Amino acid sequence: MPHRPSPPTPVSAVSAFTLANGLRVYLREDRRAPLVSAQVWYHVGSSSEPAGHTGLSHALEHLLFEGSSKLAAGQYSALMTRIGGNPNAFTAHEATVFPLTLPSNRLEIALEAMADVMASATLGSTPFARELAVVMAERRESVDNSPLALALEHHLLLAYGDSGYGTPVIGHKTDLSHMTLAAARTWYQSWYRPNNATLAVAGNIDLQQLQTLVTRHFATIPANRLPPQQTFLAPPGLVRRCQTLRLQGLYTGVILSFNVPSQCTAKSDAQAYALRLLPEVLAEGHASTLHRLLVQEESLLLGLRSAYEPWQRGDSLLTLYAFCSPQSKPEAIAERLMLEIDAFRQSAPSKEDLQRAKTRLLAKRLFEMDDISKQAATIGKQAGCGLDPVTLDDERQAINAVTAEQVGLAALEYLTEPRTTITFMHSKESADE
Repeated sequence: MPHRPSPPTPVSAVSAFTLANGLRVYLREDRRAPLVSAQVWYHVGSSSEPAGHTGLSHALEHLLFEGSSKLAAGQYSALMTRIGGNPNAFTAHEATVFPLTLPSNRLEIALEAMADVMASATLGSTPFARELAVVMAERRESVDNSPLALALEHHLLLAYGDSGYGTPVIGHKTDLSHMTLAAARTWYQSWYRPNNATLAVAGNIDLQQLQTLVTRHFATIPANRLPPQQTFLAPPGLVRRCQTLRLQGLYTGVILSFNVPSQCTAKSDAQAYALRLLPEVLAEGHASTLHRLLVQEESLLLGLRSAYEPWQRGDSLLTLYAFCSPQSKPEAIAERLMLEIDAFRQSAPSKEDLQRAKTRLLAKRLFEMDDISKQAATIGKQAGCGLDPVTLDDERQAINAVTAEQVGLAALEYLTEPRTTITFMHSKESADE
């Protein structure tokens, strides 16, 4: 009976190559559908912006694909849509990102356009004026007219202090009103180069095909000397920081953050994954420690959620958002949260609580593997903060290996009062009060 070769694995491990100009390229081959997600991650965002010039990276997100040597303003989005793609873009503290999912047999068209923008974005005056107006309208709608977004903006400024992570991604209103085309062009020339970028790809293409296409279109783009980038670490001698905000329409509640390491600045891989599990144990899911006690049993909170960004070059925040029941006051809730967290610090989580947290975190990662755009985004985030995306394939084993003692030690070291920032949120009926 003739030997039949085994079918290829539907989803492969992450593979990589780097061009001579410094462009890093990563691929997770996924043959389950005739699609590919290609994402250009420029490793610059709001955290690098100087005082008085906030919002530049987000403005470039809007402007960069509005004209290049081969495509006029508006043609990139129209062309990508015509060939079955869904062009998008977003900005973060350390990245300006242009993701695109499209049929894999049209990938070369997209790569040619992406390379042309990297080499020759026009940054014309008419698109600049139009897109800056769009950004300012976005600021008014999503921040200035959103009490919770304003509260979070003030909270991050207090929590991160002089760190660039406190800079709002969308930019300060005053800085946007004074932004110039010359500043945007300088920002582009300084940062949006191949040696400050990652091309993250997931989908129906193999490494040899991808390398041929990328080399054809990106290899001739010259590298550039990059400005220095700062790694923002929590300063020694932290003290508890508090503020009270009263805004019309604001939810009554508390934003409580702890300055903690990121995946990059943690002392070890074990500590990094223990920190990833901490918000899951504390506040995620109905069985988590704080949710079970304060939402379900005592009804002091209407809702509780957590946030932690592990993919940062510098230190991060572990944040709890607690929304008060009618009978609760933010100041009392903050005190109760600190009491319960301090009690949590005194002993390791139970075996059952830790296993639930691991299952929840691993399930999130597993579901993300069903979406090639999320696969590529995870690669981009990992590369952007200086970690090797190839190690993502070891993540499941690393999470499962974390012990309750390691989670308890992470909590004991970092969930302390000097590391806290607390924003007490109060609603008021009128802005004139």
